[in-house]
Amino acid sequence: MREYQEEYLALMRHVSALSGPSIEELTPEKFVEESEKNALERAKMTEQGTELLRKYLFPLLDDILTATKDETDNLVEFASKLMIGREIRDVGLHYRITMALVSYARHTNDRDMLIRQLYQMGMSLYNMQTMLSPSMVRLYNARIRMCFSECASYFEKGYDEIEDPETKGYILRSMANISLSYDTTDDRSARAKLEATTRTIRILSDPDIRAKTPSLPWDKYLYACHQQRTALMSYLRSGNAGHEVFAQVLESAQIVQEKQLREQRLRGEPLQPRWQYAYLAALYHSGGIHISQLLDGIYALCNSCADDDFGAQSAFSHLGAPAYYMEYSKELRDQRLYGEVALRIRKITDRMCSWLVRAPGSGLDESMMFALRQFLYAYRELPGCMPFSELLQNVFAARHPPSYIRQWIAGKTSRLLAGWAIDDHADKMAGFLDTKNAGEVLARREEILDFAEKAGMLYDTGMIHFVTLEGSACRGIFEEESELMRLHAHCGSQLLSAHPSTKPYAEVALGHHRHYDDKGGYPVDFSLRDSDMRAMICIVSVADALASTIPETASRYRPARPLDRVLAGLQHDAGSVYSPLVVGLLTPSRREAVKECFLSWRKEACLDMYKRREGI
Repeated sequence: MREYQEEYLALMRHVSALSGPSIEELTPEKFVEESEKNALERAKMTEQGTELLRKYLFPLLDDILTATKDETDNLVEFASKLMIGREIRDVGLHYRITMALVSYARHTNDRDMLIRQLYQMGMSLYNMQTMLSPSMVRLYNARIRMCFSECASYFEKGYDEIEDPETKGYILRSMANISLSYDTTDDRSARAKLEATTRTIRILSDPDIRAKTPSLPWDKYLYACHQQRTALMSYLRSGNAGHEVFAQVLESAQIVQEKQLREQRLRGEPLQPRWQYAYLAALYHSGGIHISQLLDGIYALCNSCADDDFGAQSAFSHLGAPAYYMEYSKELRDQRLYGEVALRIRKITDRMCSWLVRAPGSGLDESMMFALRQFLYAYRELPGCMPFSELLQNVFAARHPPSYIRQWIAGKTSRLLAGWAIDDHADKMAGFLDTKNAGEVLARREEILDFAEKAGMLYDTGMIHFVTLEGSACRGIFEEESELMRLHAHCGSQLLSAHPSTKPYAEVALGHHRHYDDKGGYPVDFSLRDSDMRAMICIVSVADALASTIPETASRYRPARPLDRVLAGLQHDAGSVYSPLVVGLLTPSRREAVKECFLSWRKEACLDMYKRREGI
């Protein structure tokens, strides 16, 4: 690799290491100090990384059609280092490079390169789509399908002519990966996913096709396809699947189970809880066991790994299995058992939070974050269980302290602004929380202030999807990444609206980046003027801007800015981006009060986070 590439990768490793100081080894005061220092160092390295790419890489990508073979071979090698799982991950840069290489391959009619890079581009897009999962937002599925489908099309139009076995492997893997572009949220998509997977299984099982390239790991490909088809278990839960679908999914579940048992006998490898769940679910859907037996089996998997085990299987035991338990518990019809279900959910939630606090790393392991999001989206806020609002705060305190601190301060700032709004313009607040006039607003002052603080604590919940994207790379944000991260408003609203304790704040999460005049910001289909939460959204929007000045919570997506500059920006954008009434609350004396509050709140927020972690 080139020297600048080695330097960039070293910067990435350093940035990841600085993403969060070891909380257990620091006092709260030292944590604030270390966090601020690390944030400044990350910003400096981000500038260095961006400059390296601007000087050496981007000119080459911009003029890729004139590149030499040595240059394109180097790009392929560099890209392979950018997306290798937990050690290093810069999916956005990987995507930019593979896009350029696809263009080069088309221009030079290099079929083998085109096949390989279409596969790589599809995987980049899939990893970006995974950041949105398991929300209902589907930004990249069509593009994923296009990449893998074009790559797989070479099976029909030139497979036998290709000499390189590895290139043929990319064709077959792309054929299998077409199913990744479908989800199981609707009948049509689920059936398309099943058809794609079943067709690939049929091809991979054909002895004549295998004989053409015997060196390929055919059984490995085939087993992966059966795992993918087993993942359609969620479609069986919908109740729309027919007998043929049942038969195919259950067949794959049985094959996966048999391989697990075989590996256990031959190598002593433990049964993986993920596929044990799939087998249990298969038995349930085939009528072999009752729903209560299924729930008992999944609950046992929730407790199958030790609390001090932080491997991949333990992540499923503590996060994935509990998510499936909560999903299947919705099918329980015997209300006499609801108390037992609620008790179990309480136990697995407490256990999960405790495990999450002690798990190593700083929230930049995307596989863990995906499993954590599964848990959050499946969570059931039953009577006696942890309120979802409390769970969210536990999660941020455990896995991403900077987000917890920023949202804590945003909550306090929202409360402060709401109080000033009531003092100065109680009549303008009428209508919020069904108040009819200024008198009712004043009478319900504390209730409104509590609501404002809670809204500020929860408005950025959707960022749970993007902590890895926000903190892993050491360069500026690409436009496609900004587009992706804007979806945190939709994702946060979806999460909050599903639970009684957080539903009142869902619209604040959805609209906090929409401009006051409805002419800019996002989401574009949300109208601030038509929202009953307009007053609170306007308050939280300004609180968000002010909270961005906290240096220890800065990231490349949200760089820290001096408070005076933010205040000047608020004044400049009053009436367009921000509510002039809310900005007008910040009189000179109150601006000084905000500065003083922020000095104490930074420490208070950190102390509160430590206290929460101890409580967990």
